[in-house]
Amino acid sequence: MQHLFKLGLLSTAILTSQITLANDFWSQDRQWLLGDWGGERQQLEQQGYKFNASIMSQAATNLSGGYNDSHTVENAGQLTLGATFDLSKIAGWQDTTASLMITKRDGNALTNETIKDPRSTTLSNAQEIYGRGKIWRLSQAWIKTGLNDNTLQLKIGRMGMSEDFNSSQCEFQNLLLCGGQLGKSIGSIWYNSPVGIWGANVKYRIAPEWTLGLGVYEVNPDNVKIQSNRDGFNLDMNNVKGATIPVELAWKPKLALFNGLAGEYKVGALYSTADASDVATTAKVHDGKHSFWLNTQQQLTEHEGDAKRGLFASLNVVVNDKATTMVQSTQQLALWYKGAFDQRPNDSIGLGIANYVVNKRVRDRQIATNISRGYTEYDAVASNYVPIQRDELNLELNYSYQWSPAVMLRPNLQYIHHPAGVKEVDNAWVAGLSMRVNF
Repeated sequence: MQHLFKLGLLSTAILTSQITLANDFWSQDRQWLLGDWGGERQQLEQQGYKFNASIMSQAATNLSGGYNDSHTVENAGQLTLGATFDLSKIAGWQDTTASLMITKRDGNALTNETIKDPRSTTLSNAQEIYGRGKIWRLSQAWIKTGLNDNTLQLKIGRMGMSEDFNSSQCEFQNLLLCGGQLGKSIGSIWYNSPVGIWGANVKYRIAPEWTLGLGVYEVNPDNVKIQSNRDGFNLDMNNVKGATIPVELAWKPKLALFNGLAGEYKVGALYSTADASDVATTAKVHDGKHSFWLNTQQQLTEHEGDAKRGLFASLNVVVNDKATTMVQSTQQLALWYKGAFDQRPNDSIGLGIANYVVNKRVRDRQIATNISRGYTEYDAVASNYVPIQRDELNLELNYSYQWSPAVMLRPNLQYIHHPAGVKEVDNAWVAGLSMRVNF
């Protein structure tokens, strides 16, 4: 499978041809593109077996700017196959769930091809679905159980870390505006989906509105190997370098804010026990690293009394260890309005802004390296010149067209200020299109 996007388009085209045979094929209430299997699917769910298959495809083209202003189109995609098992129904294990998920990523990133200086370390990406190798992966294989009416929840197995910590809404195609931020700045110790790692966590509801979480996850470079499909299913722990230990306090206010509209506020911190090189000199090694974060998401208004429609907002901030991390901090602010049009109650309009702040110690090292090589200003062609990286700002405006729960299209316009933090590279305008199909 070399081109998931083409596969998605082919599948959609074939299934579209069935419209003439089934008038309700494109019903806006259709949960899955392949239907309910004659009622079998819902019956299986009632028995505790829930299956899902989906394709996410993200295309992007540079309208202007970037390191290479040739107008090209790149596509990245992911196929996801998963199953969730309600073990309280299947085996009588109360409040217990298990999950399996396999993923396959493919395609190319416009940011790497034309937007950033190829000599620079990538910061954000115009296609968040790209990355972690074009291989099959076992992304989830975990079991979770609740005790004392789910006051205490325990989870263990293979999982992505942002499933349970530093998680956030994803209403955008731009990487930094989508989901948890830690994996975008400390990816050597924090693994988001599709990477699955061995870990365990516990969540304790200390009060009706407050939950405290604690986790332990392996730091294992083998989990991010991308040489072959075998690497995506390597379950051994032979190369473990340490553990990442996150702790997070979450508050879900019921009535206090915004007329009782739903919201969640989280603060967290992590410590990694794995050795980490100093960003200013590789000769110095630290015996760990740390990060802090703030995640907030709040519905601000409701549309004509419908709480499913209205204005939503998220604010996310990460602050990383200055001694060991290239990206010192990230900030993200996003707004989206769901159901602005009565005839399209499930569509949404999104506007987001996100920023990378590169560690000044990294910048000082890059400057010193260039001076030692005889460069005192930006050189656009020299292979041994190291581009000086500062901040990178990303903006996205999009419209999410939700035809049904089975089909979503998201055209978007992105603006990238100082791609990869290199001010000498022209600011870029990017047009994108995300497509998600649930089969």
